[in-house]
Amino acid sequence: MTATASRRSTVRDLLTVMSGTAGAQAIGLLILPVLARVFVPEAFGVFQLYLSLLIFCSVGIALRIELTLVSRHDDEVHHTLASLFGLVLVVALFVTAALSLYSAFGASLGFPAALLGLGLIGNGCIQIASYKLIRDQSFSRLAKLKVGQVLIYALVALAMAALNPTLWGIIVADVIGRLTAGAYGLFAVQPTKAERTAPLVRLRGLPSFVRQNWELAIISLPGALANSGGAMLTPFMIFHVFGAAAAGQYGLVDRAMGVPVAMIVVAGSQVFLGRVTEQIRAGNRAAVLNIFVKIVVAGAVICGVGVLVARALIPFAFDIAFGPGWGPAIEIARIMIFGYAVALVMGIVNQTLIALRAFRLQSAWDFGWPVCIGLAWILVVTQGLDLYTAISLHAAAVSLLGLIFILLCIAKLRGASTPEAAEA
Repeated sequence: MTATASRRSTVRDLLTVMSGTAGAQAIGLLILPVLARVFVPEAFGVFQLYLSLLIFCSVGIALRIELTLVSRHDDEVHHTLASLFGLVLVVALFVTAALSLYSAFGASLGFPAALLGLGLIGNGCIQIASYKLIRDQSFSRLAKLKVGQVLIYALVALAMAALNPTLWGIIVADVIGRLTAGAYGLFAVQPTKAERTAPLVRLRGLPSFVRQNWELAIISLPGALANSGGAMLTPFMIFHVFGAAAAGQYGLVDRAMGVPVAMIVVAGSQVFLGRVTEQIRAGNRAAVLNIFVKIVVAGAVICGVGVLVARALIPFAFDIAFGPGWGPAIEIARIMIFGYAVALVMGIVNQTLIALRAFRLQSAWDFGWPVCIGLAWILVVTQGLDLYTAISLHAAAVSLLGLIFILLCIAKLRGASTPEAAEA
């Protein structure tokens, strides 16, 4: 195969995956104005809390062992898959039991813990299947998996909006979408019956399986959970400090603005990572620093202009898109736009420390994130601050953390004159 053909194949695969991601996100955004006019803010509040907990728990649903799928030998893959699917069921059951106890003896979740458990099972199967499809370079199936999940969620959510828009309606729609996509993923990655050497789901031998992959469960999982915990802390605290309605107002903003930002970040970080790793392999740290600075400066200029325009347009855009009843969301959006702008610039270069193999520094960053957000919320609770001040502190913390991350990367790039220095 020629180099040109290889590049075309890579570009085609990248576009296939991105089209699946963009298509899935577009479906979710398109139905948002309809749901906002039917479901009350409290419904969006419990959905935001559910989604935050789901994303946090999904990080450890298979103890990060699913990451090994891409590097397993062919004769180990299907036994690993069966064990991973079994691990998902066990962890989901454990999380459901723990949250049920928390809800019974502590603060209410606002929705049944069983719904989160079912969502975790679906999400875990989706994650495992995704890594297997990436290993097989079956990118069209991967795109179908993403789009199918959100399409089913959209159809169920719209049906519930038309028939019975209950408080848990959006959550139920999401769970059905994830379970359906998870079932598709479970069967999509299985060999034919004649080739099958392991059951679909394996529960026996799980302790031994985990011990064999203890490095990921012990080393990788805590940092990933800490990073995810920082992201879910604010919606969790808004729900429990200011109530479901306030959480719903914040949730609408996060869906309407955070999702597009995440799409840009994913696409941009893939391009950035591809460019810098090529220069790192060549030992050209000066080129890496040059690429990094150019992207940060360009992103800062574009986002700076975008913030000024967005702050002026947000009141009109939200009123037209979502209708009455979302006044607090407008104010939250005008505050959060600064945090989203910094998150976009930082997100594109968020793999820099990993690319430089600065794992300790990356871990310190992962743990520092929830600590800073947590300190902000301690201030909110102890001083009795209002919702908008709390959101302002969150946006300020995100902005400050993003700036610190960029400065850490610049310092690391300047100090790493050789590949060996970067790994130190």
